[in-house]
Amino acid sequence: MKKTATRIGVLGLLGALIVFFGAGPESRGQQRPADRRAASQETVQESSGPVYLYFADPETGYLSSEARRIQRTADTAVFCQKITEALIAGPENGLMRTLPGKTELRALYITGGGIAYVDFNGEVSEHHPGGVRSELLSVYSVVNSLILNTDGIRAVKILVNGKEADTLAGHVDIRLPLKAQMLLVR
Repeated sequence: MKKTATRIGVLGLLGALIVFFGAGPESRGQQRPADRRAASQETVQESSGPVYLYFADPETGYLSSEARRIQRTADTAVFCQKITEALIAGPENGLMRTLPGKTELRALYITGGGIAYVDFNGEVSEHHPGGVRSELLSVYSVVNSLILNTDGIRAVKILVNGKEADTLAGHVDIRLPLKAQMLLVR
């Protein structure tokens, strides 16, 4: 009797697995690939509002936001690359650039813990104008622009030529990941 009950249980489980795996994705509550693409495109369209990039304001000496249209993507790292490249390109409306024009983004990746690693070439340091205030604005231009425009990024770690650096230009400690600093924004 015990063997018969075990066989019936195993056959029942086997039958349930066949039904589950033999069914299409819709019957398991999953989306088909085309449905996922459509849902992803809807999300992009819904979140295509302005992105705020932080540049130096020559009148106040603080960071000020400049609204831009940057296409949001499902891949947060790609979206952050677009933001960083727009910062490197500089402002469009009377503000001052915060990163030297020869700066290049070498890489950008995001950890599962929400830390964005932004790797610039050496030009970011070599051609930086220097000074404590200028360096603060450079660093937090990047940090604030990434954190305040994306969900899931809680801190930014700046690298230079693929390596950790103590500072960009001798003043601001960038050895640890940094959080947004709203005291520098006006």
